[in-house]
Amino acid sequence: MKKVIFLADVYSKDYPGGAELTTDAIVSYAPEGVEIEKKYCRNLTEQDIFDNKDSNWVVCNFSSLEDKMKILLCKNVNYSIIEYDYKYCIYRSPEKHLAATGKECDCHISSAGKINKAFYGYANHIWFMSEVQRQLYLDKLTLLKAEKTSVLNSVFNEGNLRFMTSIKDNPKDDKYLILGSNSWIKGTEDSINFAKTNNLNYEVVNGLPYHEMLIKLSTSKGLIFRPLGGDTCPRIVMEAKILGCDLKLNNNVQHKDEKWFKTPEKIITHIASQMVDFWSTYE
Repeated sequence: MKKVIFLADVYSKDYPGGAELTTDAIVSYAPEGVEIEKKYCRNLTEQDIFDNKDSNWVVCNFSSLEDKMKILLCKNVNYSIIEYDYKYCIYRSPEKHLAATGKECDCHISSAGKINKAFYGYANHIWFMSEVQRQLYLDKLTLLKAEKTSVLNSVFNEGNLRFMTSIKDNPKDDKYLILGSNSWIKGTEDSINFAKTNNLNYEVVNGLPYHEMLIKLSTSKGLIFRPLGGDTCPRIVMEAKILGCDLKLNNNVQHKDEKWFKTPEKIITHIASQMVDFWSTYE
């Protein structure tokens, strides 16, 4: 197998966001003997590209990638894209674009948007986080071919899956957790209003270390998560499902109706299957 180069704006050591944690998890499933290299979009040079023409490239979040580097990648290397949100939009969310500007997103017809369309179009494969997200891209970016796209969903490494399995039967209290976040899309205030309207006992949590947050979920009755725009495959919802929480979601949780999400057991089996499919494409 060729060397696989991951290219991203940041990694989990810089910012432990959902996309970055999923990228880490994907790397953790790499078959034995695969050489992995990580590069930053902001530091990518022409020489990096020319020196690694024979490698497989996996492009993750790329907001800081210069347009000229996108064009060079299109012309010179085999690359795929893991699409975590909606980077054809400058707000990375069509709903946030509408809320911020009062207009429907038309970023794909701007000069920068046309380069991004080509960048998606030239990719060997695009891995999406949900079926809804995939279809929205196919509808918006007509250059995309459906057969060159797959739905990957969010991924957890084996250690974290074992940890969640070990605590999923903890006794639960009567509280619903709400994720406290300054991110517009996470809809913290809407979730609080939902809890108040429905007379649900709730607690807003933020800033907990990862495993403490999992333990907190495992001892809570449920999770209220009602994002303001399309959230492609939020990890906290998957974690809450694995940990046996009652879920109060809205339709902006885009993976919630997919078949693999029906039970905790199906989630875990699905992740393992997806990782086999993902890495087999680079053999």
